[in-house]
Amino acid sequence: MQIGEILPNCGLDRVCPPNHFPVHVYSGKNNLDMPKICVAGKYVIQKDINNGGRGINMVVVDTLRLKAVNARRFDTYAMDSSEMELFLLREVKDGDIVIAVTFDEASRNLGHVARTMLADLGSNQIQNLQFRGQWYMISQRGINGFTPYEELKPSKGGVWANIDLSFCVSREIEGHKIIADPVIYDNQIRANFCSRHNIGDFCSVDERHAPLKPAMLTNRQLVGSAIFTTPIMVLGGTSLAGLAHTLETILSQPGLHPAQVSVIHNPEQIQDVPELCKLFGFAHVSTAEVEYYKLMELAFETAHALHPGSLYVTILEEGLLLAPDFLTYTAMLLPLLNDPTVLAISAWNPNGFTVTSSRPDLVYRIEGFPGLGFTMKKDIYFKELKKNMKTCCSKRGWEGWMEIGRWEREIAIPDVSRVLRRPVGPELEPETPLIRAFFKRLRATNLEMTAQIKNADQLLSDRYEDHLVELLNSTNTTVLRFSADVIRKCAENQDVGTLGITLGNKESNAVTVLAYKEGNMQEFLGMKRLAKCFGLFYEENILPQGLHRGMIRFSVKGEQVILLSNMSPHFRLQPYSKTYLVLP
Repeated sequence: MQIGEILPNCGLDRVCPPNHFPVHVYSGKNNLDMPKICVAGKYVIQKDINNGGRGINMVVVDTLRLKAVNARRFDTYAMDSSEMELFLLREVKDGDIVIAVTFDEASRNLGHVARTMLADLGSNQIQNLQFRGQWYMISQRGINGFTPYEELKPSKGGVWANIDLSFCVSREIEGHKIIADPVIYDNQIRANFCSRHNIGDFCSVDERHAPLKPAMLTNRQLVGSAIFTTPIMVLGGTSLAGLAHTLETILSQPGLHPAQVSVIHNPEQIQDVPELCKLFGFAHVSTAEVEYYKLMELAFETAHALHPGSLYVTILEEGLLLAPDFLTYTAMLLPLLNDPTVLAISAWNPNGFTVTSSRPDLVYRIEGFPGLGFTMKKDIYFKELKKNMKTCCSKRGWEGWMEIGRWEREIAIPDVSRVLRRPVGPELEPETPLIRAFFKRLRATNLEMTAQIKNADQLLSDRYEDHLVELLNSTNTTVLRFSADVIRKCAENQDVGTLGITLGNKESNAVTVLAYKEGNMQEFLGMKRLAKCFGLFYEENILPQGLHRGMIRFSVKGEQVILLSNMSPHFRLQPYSKTYLVLP
């Protein structure tokens, strides 16, 4: 166990009496201000100390020695609470004192069993922990009653109230015989709605009384961004439960104005949408249309009618869950739409699988149109798309909106996606080879609220090409050289391990390049083979995804990788024009 800062008496202005020890618990003021736990003058939870951070930070104190003997952090926002349950079961012995403090968001995946185990340890408030509420507890295994050291501060609009307290804690904590408080929240309208609808987590016992309030913007750099006055148009789809979860992730975006959100829905396909939208303060527009391009037309037209002063529009297809920084990500890239060579900002990476997507700080330019969640100028619709909607946009974006090779109009996509498409059952969406290739493998979705875009200034057309030249010529660049037979075997096994290389163990600025000569300029058969080898999108009858002028960029465990064909103008650079594969 690591030891951080040494602070006599943990900052208390007095020495604790015999059989007592000093404790300081701190939940941070925002998600950049890390949590702290001090025990007997030593910080055992702190920035870079024992992995302190988002979720529930926990310390176990041996009361015989009055010394911290274990310190752990459980990210119950990103993962379930099973690991914490095992920790409480195995690591906390009779008489041990447990100190816990939350940071950022800890309620999302904090399950019923974990809450019950914490209640058995003496918590009177853990059952009431909701989104970004901050909670601390100091209790003891075997306590009789409820601990006197506990507080829960609910969040307001997604912004939490800070906990910063110091105590002299007794070797034997005396429990209080009190009745548990009633539920803190009372959202009777939501409860009434949930009494008539079975919508999973949205209507669970723990959630049905929780308020639905927009999150407050805390990033001052984004104040005044046009993204917060940009209409968000949601295609309602066919599942009320899926729509409810989508709307929850929209409402949790810091800086969101509910009046900017509208849901397009067909009452024959999905019922009770107006009632659901009312819970969130969102608008809704009903339609009898079922054809996809008609729904898209209505989304653009409604956005302009309701928000004529906005230059942009954000479209969200059905069944999406937004990353915590969806709006933040889009806001950081919004100026890019002033570049006439950029058609839209996408929040989804078609190659964003867990094995090929690891850099939330990187954004690429590509030729295809991924769809799902994107932002573009409204003028693009009125001047270019409107007259061609049936021709260009009858399918969903990921099925093929834009013709490959339109290098003059590209899309910005993140390395790590900012939206996740929820699974759709076969009764609603028959499984096709394309759907299997896109959505039946594990995908990476950013979960960090504070992820920054490292290369936002390098995405303008000329700068982007210059940036690629720098990457390809960098001293940190490794050139891979294989035979066509080795690549063929790798593709057949769909296992990059066949190549005998290790990716991801280098510096964060490391780049690996594999150059090859394409034998089929129309179908990119060589690139398909490489995509299958490295774990990118692959479907036999579909062109590779994520192409930019004959190259594909992705990342493996933080390391950038570039597949470079001779169709790229950069292929002429040394050493790529000298040493390359010939595929297929």
